[in-house]
Amino acid sequence: MRKLIVAASLTALACLPVQHARAQAAFPPPPPKVSPAAGVIDMHVHSHPDVFGRNMDDIDVATLAKSRGMRGIVLKNHISETASRAALVMKAVPGIEVFGGVVLNNAVGGINPNAVEWMHRMYGGRGRIVWLPTFESDKHVKTFSKPDAKGIVVAPGGQVLPEMEEILKIIARENLLLATGHVHPEEILAVVKRGSELGVKKMMITHALTNVPGLTMAQAKQVADMGAVIEVCFLQFQAGPNAPLPFLTHWTQINAKHIAQAVKEIGAKSIVVSSDLGQTANMTHPDGIEAAVTAMKKEGISDADIDLMVRKNPARLLGVEG
Repeated sequence: MRKLIVAASLTALACLPVQHARAQAAFPPPPPKVSPAAGVIDMHVHSHPDVFGRNMDDIDVATLAKSRGMRGIVLKNHISETASRAALVMKAVPGIEVFGGVVLNNAVGGINPNAVEWMHRMYGGRGRIVWLPTFESDKHVKTFSKPDAKGIVVAPGGQVLPEMEEILKIIARENLLLATGHVHPEEILAVVKRGSELGVKKMMITHALTNVPGLTMAQAKQVADMGAVIEVCFLQFQAGPNAPLPFLTHWTQINAKHIAQAVKEIGAKSIVVSSDLGQTANMTHPDGIEAAVTAMKKEGISDADIDLMVRKNPARLLGVEG
């Protein structure tokens, strides 16, 4: 009888580590001593006020980002300039840098040099980015609406429009950052080439490798050779046919494996990783940045390369190095 009791006790003890592991697995991991998002500048933040559903407003996201030790955020809105909002958020949430800009959709007149001219003059000097058309671009509407739909173009047939050229001159003169929005790959190539010729020093290809705009790796290398930086957004990590949010099922998934490939083929010096988060029912921006950094480390990307892509490159593009 005693042998049976001892055997049963030993069996129970042997099971304890497994039970303990299972118990641990039922809880989230402990918080890191230092957030992986510390010092990061998120170049792609969506927040309220907006016409689309957002999970936080400007002040709340800045407050949360500051609490994680982030250095800064860039507010992006598809229909209105955000330079003025950035200036107010800087006052409301001291201790974090906030930037804005303008997206050249129809609400601001499309390819409108005046929209750029007035944006960069806004009080506070926080307007640093000019995005080409996004959801109203020809590439976007043809991809997500109908193939025969027509949207805004900036370089039809690879020829940069006169008004687009005027905008490039303003960007060069004021040392702003050109972001390419959702336009066709051939338009991106034409605009980056002409921008380089006109003296534009800072160019970023908005979520370049997903289906909008849909650059190939060869095209990404081509624009990087012309001085542009390739943006990869954590939002695209969540995309694809099994995406948790319905709208993301229409987008192609681009994840940390693609970033690792891009680092090998293009170099981390020419890549920026941002969040593109803020959608209703989605995770918060700092959580997305932390998840992106963790995923990149699992893919074997070095801390030095990650530092370039989430801290140093954004700081350079926004003119706040050091």
